[in-house]
Amino acid sequence: MKITVTKFLDELYELLKQGPGLVNLYNLKEFSFIPSLTEWLVQSESLLERYHRCEMTEIAGLRAQLLSASNGVHEKNSFYVNPSIKDKKLFYAIASILFNSAQNILNNIYNKYILLREDAEKYIKQIVMISLQKGTFNLSWDTNLMVTDRLTRLWQSFATDKDLVQGTRQILSSVHYLDALRILDEIITELKL
Repeated sequence: MKITVTKFLDELYELLKQGPGLVNLYNLKEFSFIPSLTEWLVQSESLLERYHRCEMTEIAGLRAQLLSASNGVHEKNSFYVNPSIKDKKLFYAIASILFNSAQNILNNIYNKYILLREDAEKYIKQIVMISLQKGTFNLSWDTNLMVTDRLTRLWQSFATDKDLVQGTRQILSSVHYLDALRILDEIITELKL
């Protein structure tokens, strides 16, 4: 199953941008840090499950470690523990380390998918430029149709053009058709066409 890369990136970014707020809660020693972190981990698992990402189990494992640490049990080999640190401080410190691990997992996924998106964007820009040079762009774009219909019509013109068809196939081999239309729309807006 091919996922809609742009939608996944949007949702993943929304999770990642909650990171500074969680760090602020930790820094301010707010009681809500642990419940907020737990909820964030659950949201992360849910997102990864919806997009069939196996890293969901890694996030679940981190959440299990957080639950274990809340009961005073943690793997001594994973964390250096200063004997003078009180249990509550230790728990919060372990929670912040687990948060960092989860952030790294999500950032790695984000970086992988942003490359797919950037690659598709590069090819779509090339296709638009070739279509403009050939004079075929405006034939498909300048209509009274709704924007989504215009994008679909434009993409179909690319897919049936012998000079552009290979590019459209290349794009659709790495991203979903809906991604291609969204990126195409963004490029048209950027170029003010």
